[in-house]
Amino acid sequence: MTMIDCREAVGRMWAYLSQGLESHDVEGLEEHLGACQRCCGELEFSRELRERVSHAGAAQMPRTVRDRVNELLARDGQPGESA
Repeated sequence: MTMIDCREAVGRMWAYLSQGLESHDVEGLEEHLGACQRCCGELEFSRELRERVSHAGAAQMPRTVRDRVNELLARDGQPGESA
């Protein structure tokens, strides 16, 4: 199996954090994360963002921030798009 690239790894991260990946996709992502420091940073950022959003609660979050977070989450980590 060929190791996935950063674009594909980032595209899988949100599903990975939600435990929504098939086992072969998890294996590919974890193999990539074992070799790519940049994507490990992306994963940690994604984890922290999810944690903060879940603790902040939507009612306490300004509407513009909530809308932006929802937009980013809806993209599901699609590669090639910048925030």
